[in-house]
Amino acid sequence: MKKKTLLISSIVSGVSLFTMAGQCLADESTGAVRSKHECQWISVDQNDITKILNMIGERVRENQNKLTTWQGKVKIFHDSIDRGAIAKKMFQERLKDDGKPIPDKIIEHQEFTREFALDVNKKLLYENYYPDPDRQKHVIMDLDTGRELQLKENIRLGSGKFILTPDLHIDCMDNKNRDGVIANRTVIKQSRPKGKVSRQNKFPPVFDPRETMRVFGNPLWEAFADYLTYIDKHGPISTFQGYTIKVEVEECDIGDVKKYKIVLPSVSSRGPKVYMFSTLVCSSDAGFNVISYSDTADYDKILENITWDYGLINGVYIPAKQTKESFDYLTGDLNNQSTLTFIDQKVNEPIPAEVFTYKNLGLQNGDKFIDKTLGKEYTYQDGNLIEARKKSK
Repeated sequence: MKKKTLLISSIVSGVSLFTMAGQCLADESTGAVRSKHECQWISVDQNDITKILNMIGERVRENQNKLTTWQGKVKIFHDSIDRGAIAKKMFQERLKDDGKPIPDKIIEHQEFTREFALDVNKKLLYENYYPDPDRQKHVIMDLDTGRELQLKENIRLGSGKFILTPDLHIDCMDNKNRDGVIANRTVIKQSRPKGKVSRQNKFPPVFDPRETMRVFGNPLWEAFADYLTYIDKHGPISTFQGYTIKVEVEECDIGDVKKYKIVLPSVSSRGPKVYMFSTLVCSSDAGFNVISYSDTADYDKILENITWDYGLINGVYIPAKQTKESFDYLTGDLNNQSTLTFIDQKVNEPIPAEVFTYKNLGLQNGDKFIDKTLGKEYTYQDGNLIEARKKSK
């Protein structure tokens, strides 16, 4: 099954927003490391697989351990597609009836930016997300005809700021009027939950750029450790629930660059049992981080594709760009795709302490600050928090 790529420009010649936006990002200088030649893959002896996975995991861990601070921005383009009954429901609930046939396929395009600052040792994280002010950033279209669709309400992409410390979660949300203009801001400071996270104590997530380097939710060396434990017990080839579990590794050399292609089999844990193949390519010119990843079901359907470009800044390999495609597990149709492009990156440079305080939340006079850890409310005024007087009974 061939990799599917959404080419919006092929729908109608007048619709060029998506293609132009993607090209604009592609033209930005990222300092990414790229290989110019195709690999000639050679299978690795089964007895060497454990050693190779250990080596890759350790190199990736060494690279990430060099990271002490990381600052920058991520420009995000995201497309999601609804089809059939889901598209009809979306049209009826969210979009204006223009008197034309209800689309069978609807694509929603969004553009926004995440600005971030990470202090690894102090466990501090800052995020500022906002729509791109220089572009048309929220577009909904009939995918078959290119006809632009209108929302029933004037809904704009949200924006806000977050600060995460080892003990606190602080979020600053923009309050907008009917025209979508920011009227004021409200800050909520809360204690982070101890122990298990539940629906009651789960807060909005704060963007951590390190997560863009992961493919299984955990760091690569931890994911490999699970497979290595299995290999140590059962060997690289075994049988599970009637399936042959075989870990495969291939290698290639292009000049001074060493690449490994790793195929990790698994069986889905939810719903009907599906035999899966996760294929990863790790490259020495990216610190042996994963530069491509795909999930394929045993019934010849690609479920996900991800690629990375890496750059080297202050001796640390970090992402410069990530592209991702997700597909319907039954039909193989493209469900959504996104492009993340990192810009203005700084690695292992000092971060002013003020970045992780309320003074970096963009507050204006009169904005409200609610401190749930103290049970107090404040009003922001001229750079300070003024405690609100309690109303007399």
